[in-house]
Amino acid sequence: MTATNARRVLITGTTSGVGRALLEYYANGGASIICVNRRHVGELESQYPSVRFEYVDVRSAEDVDKLVRRLAASGELPEVFILNAGINRVDNDESFQLSAYRDVIDTNLYGVLNFVQPLTELPADNVQRHLVAISSMANYVGNPYGLGYTTSKKALTACFNVWSQMYANTDLVFQQVMLGPVRTAIYTMADKFPLWMVSLKNLFSAPLDGTVRAIARFALTRKKKLFYPWRACPLYVGMWLSQCLIPGFFRGRRTLEGKARRVEAR
Repeated sequence: MTATNARRVLITGTTSGVGRALLEYYANGGASIICVNRRHVGELESQYPSVRFEYVDVRSAEDVDKLVRRLAASGELPEVFILNAGINRVDNDESFQLSAYRDVIDTNLYGVLNFVQPLTELPADNVQRHLVAISSMANYVGNPYGLGYTTSKKALTACFNVWSQMYANTDLVFQQVMLGPVRTAIYTMADKFPLWMVSLKNLFSAPLDGTVRAIARFALTRKKKLFYPWRACPLYVGMWLSQCLIPGFFRGRRTLEGKARRVEAR
């Protein structure tokens, strides 16, 4: 089984970005695809008539459990699960926004864990199944504009590190893709970051087509982690060192203003 002729693939979050590119890649390769999205996008159904679309909120453990067990009962359980659905919110600006934080955690973390529970409970059927979590190099550095994003990816990494050991040499393969910046429509976040940082992201970023090919190849191995692109690693190391060595580095202007007001209030 090669990257383009995997028999069955399930992908979450295919309405945009990496998820949509993965949908296109596997569809062109002739795979049987199940796309799991929270919202209906008619354009996708008309463009990919052979693709099966399931509209499920991945934050709901009950709904995901029903989907997985229904696929298992009908003999349609995929060999590859690419758990890509994720969001980011500015939840750590002048003040901490619990509602925004919880929304990110529920989607990025529980949107993956909700698939893990039923898959670990199903009886083994001698079919190797790959659970590929799309994570980020940012979980090693931190994102001051998205506390929920960083902590959800850190928690996901911890879970998959444990499960990859617990289920070693079994039919369940737990894998993580640690993405650096990828050239999607929103990857630069030019309205959030200073120009110099956007330029660095452009320099160290990866093209979308190369990214999906790397993910598809990785999903057919038993490797635990993929860091992609490798040239982005120095960027994140540099950001981490800068945060350690330069006071106030990588903090939003509004965050500093809010902090200053709290200092004055005391």
